[in-house]
Amino acid sequence: MLKFLPPQFVILGMMILATGCGSGVDRPSTTKAEGTVTFENQPLEGASVSFIPENGRPASGFTDASGHFILRTFEDADGAIPGKHTVIISKVAADSQKPDDIYATQKSAIPEKYADLKKSGLTATVSTDGENKFDFDLKK
Repeated sequence: MLKFLPPQFVILGMMILATGCGSGVDRPSTTKAEGTVTFENQPLEGASVSFIPENGRPASGFTDASGHFILRTFEDADGAIPGKHTVIISKVAADSQKPDDIYATQKSAIPEKYADLKKSGLTATVSTDGENKFDFDLKK
């Protein structure tokens, strides 16, 4: 039995289900969006960042060594659907990753509230006519 399913896998599953088998002709437009995530004023590398819109498909990305992320919804770097989003951020602690035990309980490297859709407290509004750069400084 799975003890804990990392949020990035849940988001990935939602994105796959939302993709469907269509040609993409009727999909909504997206706007480029990016940003930076820091934790206690330090860049947060390897974090999963997801923008969940009020309606429509989520956008996601991963942070690099400088904490920078670029969102994708349908294709690399295409951004997010314009509008208001709840933002969730997660990162698995390096010491809890056990590649040979997929059922191992994994610990979060940041407070778990940031990975909770109802508790993260993080929001962003993606605009069709703006820079769409979002910075999040997470705290303990």
